[in-house]
Amino acid sequence: MFVTHYKPKKISQLSTKDSKVALTGSIIQRKENSFILDDGTARTEIFFDGNVEAKFIRAFCSIVEEKLKADLIQSLDSLDLNLFKKVEELYNKVFYV
Repeated sequence: MFVTHYKPKKISQLSTKDSKVALTGSIIQRKENSFILDDGTARTEIFFDGNVEAKFIRAFCSIVEEKLKADLIQSLDSLDLNLFKKVEELYNKVFYV
């Protein structure tokens, strides 16, 4: 059985080799079928066939024809942002050294 997972990435780290990514950031603009996500390193448009009420999210995206399509949106509005950044730093030190 082949399992594909969403690789945590920063927007500035996205490459043409990526197929499924998890992006975390703030929604800075909403459009009819998409929104603009800012993660502090860059901004990108993510297409989504739904309504996103949260401001701070994790978007689990598939890359289709060089466009990001959100398969799932996770609200992180109640997340302790300082703690999240500390965990992210530790994760990056362990897995991306």
